[in-house]
Amino acid sequence: MDTFVHKTIQTSPLDLTYSYYLSPDFSKSLNPSAPTLLFVHGFPDDAWMWAGAIQHMLKLPYPIIALDLLGFAGSSKPTDASKYNYRQQADSIAQILDRESVPNNVIPIGHDWGSATSQRFYLYHRKRCAGLCILSLAYQVPTSELFSLEEANKMTAQQFGYPQWEYWNFFTAPDAPEILRENLDRFWEVNNGVYPSPKPEENGRDIWMREMFCTPGAMREYMTSTGRYADYTVPLKPYAKDPELKRRFIDRLSHDGLEGPVCYYHSLKNNTMLEDERALCQAPDNAGKKIEVPMLYIGQTGDWVCRTDLMADAKKQGLVPDLEERVVEAGHWVLYEKPGEIADILKDWLTRKFPVKN
Repeated sequence: MDTFVHKTIQTSPLDLTYSYYLSPDFSKSLNPSAPTLLFVHGFPDDAWMWAGAIQHMLKLPYPIIALDLLGFAGSSKPTDASKYNYRQQADSIAQILDRESVPNNVIPIGHDWGSATSQRFYLYHRKRCAGLCILSLAYQVPTSELFSLEEANKMTAQQFGYPQWEYWNFFTAPDAPEILRENLDRFWEVNNGVYPSPKPEENGRDIWMREMFCTPGAMREYMTSTGRYADYTVPLKPYAKDPELKRRFIDRLSHDGLEGPVCYYHSLKNNTMLEDERALCQAPDNAGKKIEVPMLYIGQTGDWVCRTDLMADAKKQGLVPDLEERVVEAGHWVLYEKPGEIADILKDWLTRKFPVKN
């Protein structure tokens, strides 16, 4: 993305800065028949997470915007969780599109929290969108029910055999940002380690993410080198041994801190967006929930949190009528692990679904 143009914008009404990158000759490449691709990263990344995939896509005739989400890199980093409201962020993204005179043919492409933000951008600004692509995190169907982290972990422990959202207890703890910032080498290992299961029934499947994210107390112990992990360092996946990739991760989070990024977890845990979700649920015939445009979901076999079977609820309700699903043999941070494969999947889907007219 070295050839991209970096810009910032002050959005209203909260007066927050959003940082974003435009592909070369962006304004000249805008075309009503060529959708604009809006790349949205997740936690704890920034727009540059997409660099490996984007370099394989620059010859396609689609203009590209890569966004730094609120809380990360060049964007504002408020510590008030209510400012991370999906609807407010969607409205801010719309202001970026207005500023750049982007036609109403956007395809949000989001990973992790960027998937959640992209989903809600579509729901709140559906007339702007020609399609939707989400990675890792499946479609989170709007609900009018209060979210309880304790109950969600109890339910998923029964359903999957492990508490899916256990790591939220650490990320929402008062001391989590300080622990993360003081132990960024360990945090890099938490995100990018590999540990094949010794259980024959799991066929050597990488279980490191399940161990860290879905085992009570495990992430805190690893981050602080105490308890079960006092003398243990996990082997890294091959891509994570790149010193430049690790240096950029540590430099960025050392500078920016984690107080802003963890607000995504606080925001949902504290139900700050419940009224917006309920409004989506009140539309007749599921109109507020339905994805009416072509949709692509890309899951990963090694993602124990954002499981590949979690599109089932939306499919059962008939909310994703034009859905394609692909599964990649990789972990959660697939944009670092297999950027070329992700680019190939995107190129195939885009050129079939959105051919550009001369």
